[in-house]
Amino acid sequence: MRVSIVIETFNLLGGDVESGLRALAARLRAQTSPLASEADLVVTHVGLGRASRARLDDAFGRPARWVELPETADYYEHKNQGSAAAEGDVVAFTDGDCAPVPAWLASLVSPIVAGECRVVAGRTAYPPGSASLAGTALDFPLLKSAVSPRAVRNFFANNVAFERSVFAAHPYPKIAGMFHGQCQVLAMQLEAEGIVVRHEPEALVHHAWPQGPRALIEARLLRGADARALLVHVARAYTPGLSRHAERAGAAPALALLGLRSAFAAAQVVRVRPSARVIAASLGVIAATATVDAAGVLAPRAVYTRCRASAGVMRAMSITRPSPPRAGGGPERGQVA
Repeated sequence: MRVSIVIETFNLLGGDVESGLRALAARLRAQTSPLASEADLVVTHVGLGRASRARLDDAFGRPARWVELPETADYYEHKNQGSAAAEGDVVAFTDGDCAPVPAWLASLVSPIVAGECRVVAGRTAYPPGSASLAGTALDFPLLKSAVSPRAVRNFFANNVAFERSVFAAHPYPKIAGMFHGQCQVLAMQLEAEGIVVRHEPEALVHHAWPQGPRALIEARLLRGADARALLVHVARAYTPGLSRHAERAGAAPALALLGLRSAFAAAQVVRVRPSARVIAASLGVIAATATVDAAGVLAPRAVYTRCRASAGVMRAMSITRPSPPRAGGGPERGQVA
C-alpha cells in the first residue's frame, strides 16, 4: 500500500513558512521507515513562490505536490484539499509546525497497512520543558474507548492516519463558528458508524507552542470558545435527549467541562511526575490556562470575531518570525503544482 503524507502550512502563516517546512523536511528524512522516502508527499500552501518550492523539494529529497489555497482557507480546508490531491492508499496527516520523532510514520501507518484498522491516532505533545506535561495533558488528551484497550474516542488532526477511502467518505466537516474542534466532531461521526480509531503512542509528534504572549492568549481564548461550540455536538452525539437543554444552558456546561479537564490534567501530572516542584509549577499553568479558557467560554462570539479580524489567528500556532516578501509566481489557487 502506498502512503501519502499531507502537510498543511496554515499554522505557519504569518511566519517563515519555508524555514518551518525545512525543519519538518529534516524530520521526515530522519524517519526510520523507508516509507518516509517512498511516500507520496502533498503540501498545501498560500502563495509560496516557485523558488521556495524548489528549495523545499531539495530539502524533502524529492518533489512534493504543492496545492495552493486562497488566504481565506481555514485549517481544515487545508487538510481536506491536501487529502483530495493525495494518491496513496493511506493518508497520514501532520502540521507544518510539528516535529515528528523518527518512528512516527512507521508507527502511525503500519496498523492500517497490515489491515488491522482503518484509522490511527498518534500521540501529540508539546516540546519538553517546564510546562510541557501540563500543557499536553490539557490540550492533547486522548479519551479511551470501551471497544478495545487500544481504541480511543478522539484524535488530533496534526497526527492521524486514515485509510484513504475512509477519509474520502468522511472529510472534516465545515462548522461555522468553530476554529479547531472539527476533528473531535469527525471522531464522533466515525464512532457512530462503527469505525474504530486505534491509538499508537509511539507515533509521537511535538507540537509547537504559540509564538509570543499575544498568540498564546488568542489560542487559549479560541480553545475556550471551541469548548462551548463543541459541547453542543457532544451532547447531540451522546445524549440527544438532553442536547436542547445543553444548548439552552449557556456557558455553564462548558465551564464544568473545563473544570473536569483541569482536574484530569492535574491528576495526569501527579501520576506521571510525582515531584512537588513539578506539581506546583503544573498546577500554576493549569490554573492560568483555565482562567483564560473560561473567558473564551463566556464570550465565544466576541472571541471569534476579534481573532478572525486580527492577524493573530493566522499565527496562533506559529513558531517562526515574519518572512521576507516572496519571490516568483505560483500556480493558480486550488491547483497542484
